[in-house]
Amino acid sequence: MSASFFAGWTRRRLARLSGPAAVAIALTGIVAATTISQTFAWRTSALSDLGVAPGTAWLFNGSLIGGGLVGLPYAWALWSAASDRLGHIRAAAYLLALVSMAGVGLAPADQPLHVPFALAFFGLAALTAVVDGVARFRLPRGKLSLLTGLLAPVAWPVWLGWLGRGIAVPEIVGAVLFGVWVVALSPERPGQPT
Repeated sequence: MSASFFAGWTRRRLARLSGPAAVAIALTGIVAATTISQTFAWRTSALSDLGVAPGTAWLFNGSLIGGGLVGLPYAWALWSAASDRLGHIRAAAYLLALVSMAGVGLAPADQPLHVPFALAFFGLAALTAVVDGVARFRLPRGKLSLLTGLLAPVAWPVWLGWLGRGIAVPEIVGAVLFGVWVVALSPERPGQPT
C-alpha cells in the first residue's frame, strides 16, 4: 500500500477500528473453539471449558488474549472523545473489561484468578454499555446501549432458572451484546466523523 493511503487515516480512525477488530478476534476464536471441540455442549458447558481442553485451549485462550490486546487503542478513542465524567467512566470500564477478557485467557478455568477475571469481564462489559446508555440517553443509540447493558446480566437468571445447566449460553449472550455495543452503538464506532 502506498503512503498516500495511510496519510488519510488518523490515529483516531485506527483506534476506532481496534474495537471491532478485538470483537472479531475474540468471537471468531470462541465460536471456532466450540465448533472443533469434541466435548463442548451449549446446554451443559461453560465457555471456559474450552480454555482447558487440549484441543481448544490454544484457540480459546489465544483469541481472548489477542482480542484484549488488539482492542486497547479503542479505550483511548473513547477516553479522548469523552466530554464529561460519564464518558471517562465508559472508557475506563471498557479498558478494564478488555484487560479482564485477556485475563480469562491468561488464567484458564483451572487457575485461581479465572473466576475473578471472568466475573470482572461480564460485569464491566455490561457496565460499559449501561454507563454509555445513561450518558447518551437522549439519543436512540444511547437507549439501545442501556438496553444492551441491562439485557446481558438478565440472560443469566433466565437461562439458569428455566433453560439450562451450563453457563455457555449466558456467557456468549454477554460477549455478543458487548460486541454489538462496540461495533454498532458506541459513540466511537468506525465511520463516525472525526
